[in-house]
Amino acid sequence: DASPQMLRVLRRHGFTNVLCDAFANDTIITDADFVASMLLSLVDSSGGSIIVIHTPERGFREHNLHALRLFLQGLRERGMSAVTVSELTDAARAQ
Repeated sequence: DASPQMLRVLRRHGFTNVLCDAFANDTIITDADFVASMLLSLVDSSGGSIIVIHTPERGFREHNLHALRLFLQGLRERGMSAVTVSELTDAARAQ
């Protein structure tokens, strides 16, 4: 939960507080295949999901780049695609 002060800061800067429903646990799990398959099992195919996977860097969390590629491939195989949070928000407001 965000504190009232944090919510005021977010509103002042025009940001939206966003939570995820699929967290990769990629800070402790370094098996890219496992991370990708776990995320795919958590994706809500009917309404969309917000996933969190940490940004890989050279020499640090490089397994996440492979996990992300596998995850995106898995989405495509299911006829799904990744979109931005802004696109999800726009789609929700349009309904």
